Amino acid sequence: MVGYEPDLNPCVDWKKELEYLLSDDPPPVTKIARVSKPVTKPPETSTAAQDTYYTDRLVTPLIQVFSVRFVTDFDEDKPREIYGSIRVSEGSDAVFDLYDRGPGDSETICKDGTLSLIGPNDNAIVPLKATTLDLCLSDRVQGVEVVKGSLSLDPVGEDSYDRLLKVVVEGAHGVAYVYYAVFRFAVYGTVHVNVTKNDDALDIYGYVVAEYGNGRMYCDADDEVTCLETRLLDVPSHRPLHVVVGEPTSIELPRNVAVVPAYSTLNIQVNLWDSNGKIASDCLQFPAHLLREDPLYIRTLTSCVEVQVHWHHAYYHLYRYQKRVNPRRVELSKEGELRQMTGVSDKHLSASVDPRDLPYGRYKVELFSVVVGGITEKLSALCGTIIIDDGSDKFSIYKRDERCCESLQDDDSLACIEFNYRSIQNCEFAIILNLKDPSRKLDVSRGDLGWNVGTLGSGMLWYDKRLCSVVRGNDGYAAVHYEIFNRAVEAFVEVSLFANNGDPDSTLHLYGFLDGRYSSHDYSTIYQKKYYTSKLFGCPQNRALEIKPGSKITLVKSIIVVPVYSSLIIEAKLGVFHINNIDVDIHGIAEFKIDKCNIISKTIPGKGYWIEVSAKFTV
Repeated sequence: MVGYEPDLNPCVDWKKELEYLLSDDPPPVTKIARVSKPVTKPPETSTAAQDTYYTDRLVTPLIQVFSVRFVTDFDEDKPREIYGSIRVSEGSDAVFDLYDRGPGDSETICKDGTLSLIGPNDNAIVPLKATTLDLCLSDRVQGVEVVKGSLSLDPVGEDSYDRLLKVVVEGAHGVAYVYYAVFRFAVYGTVHVNVTKNDDALDIYGYVVAEYGNGRMYCDADDEVTCLETRLLDVPSHRPLHVVVGEPTSIELPRNVAVVPAYSTLNIQVNLWDSNGKIASDCLQFPAHLLREDPLYIRTLTSCVEVQVHWHHAYYHLYRYQKRVNPRRVELSKEGELRQMTGVSDKHLSASVDPRDLPYGRYKVELFSVVVGGITEKLSALCGTIIIDDGSDKFSIYKRDERCCESLQDDDSLACIEFNYRSIQNCEFAIILNLKDPSRKLDVSRGDLGWNVGTLGSGMLWYDKRLCSVVRGNDGYAAVHYEIFNRAVEAFVEVSLFANNGDPDSTLHLYGFLDGRYSSHDYSTIYQKKYYTSKLFGCPQNRALEIKPGSKITLVKSIIVVPVYSSLIIEAKLGVFHINNIDVDIHGIAEFKIDKCNIISKTIPGKGYWIEVSAKFTV
């Protein structure tokens, strides 16, 4: 495709990629070669800032446990000797040890001190539908169990994302406060620190702290803002860390993972000392949207500290059980793995699926939602363009100028924008975004995301997986939720509203929503339900659509891409009212199995009113 040549990453070890294909081990977390335009260097002037072009980052929801504070109810005002365990489990799969000390390795903390966490390392925590934290802490001196309990880290509502959360775990002799956050569109960095000094050995003490660099983070109290830091290293002066130096020597960090939104900056504060004085004291900034991973340095006359952040997305971790498969036949090695990792239901793919039993389909892309947000302030209006280039054609799915910009709700931190969608017919494509808030003169999103055959097959098989890419602007970002299907068809959907009786010329008011989803996919989390369904219609009650009985409902999107192994489900949660009548609900679902020969029509009834949904499938 002209203008979108694959950017082969020289950092990828292709020999290891080949070894992975022949092995049964999960792939290493490596940077994926992507179709993208080069990142512009950070601008030095405001004029240059307006021309900055951003590349996309693959993102997922991720959990960051910042700290665990511990309070006992013992009367003595003495330090406590604490030991025990804190462990996070992702369902029945991955387990992360955040704290693990025995009685002989107890930690001395003050009465209301913070525990020295040791994880996670190398991987981040993904909020699946059963992510739990188990905590069991004891006091060695008192000889009693102080706190024991279990809590869920899964978000329970929209207000659970992108804010500092505090959970209290009460025990017989104390209380533990767990501070954490669930970032909606996140990446994670593994932090590495090297020290060079003109000495044979050093006894180092001090700390290395990762902080959330920019963006809006909500806290319940001002004194809890300090809980947003992640202590990667914390060595007291009376127990220094012995390091042999000369050549650059790596400092082993008890925690080396920091989670941030893809539109944020990760700040690493380094404050290290030895017996001769200060080694390094500075704060280094690592923008999460940059693909490059160049180290930054803190230099003095006698020493040099190198800090490097390797950026990762969590898709290898999320889909770690799914291997490359023969495209002619999909085999399920364990019951439930494909449903859990890709959202494909076991009842639709029992032991194996032979493509000869499925309808014929082609490469197609479904664009579920585009979500926009501000980095430091909320957006109030939106204009600009979203253009799709699939190699054979270039077309706009969103186009508004400043004179007819879209008004966004002030009470929403994020906004799902409506767009007219025409399905992408090629597995090689690019989505180009140029969005801004004209009322506040904010550059929301300026960049692109793209895939081609080479990148879709690199590292892991990217087909049939729900993906999200963030494309930044100087002041905001757009999160694009989509799925690239290996074999899919299109469904053209029409919906009409009917009344059982009454004046056919009367005006009705329709509000609520119509969504499209798949029978084969899992929608058990809030995130999946909101962002990975196709929005066909949506009107709040105060902006209800005026419509006459027997008329077609104007849909914001009428074409839905459907994978061949799935059925299409249309869900309706609508309300209808007439000036002389009370509100009537039309709630229900209509399921459509793929049938290329006929137009299928189904009804969803309400009291006095009903809707007819028709679907026509084409390749």
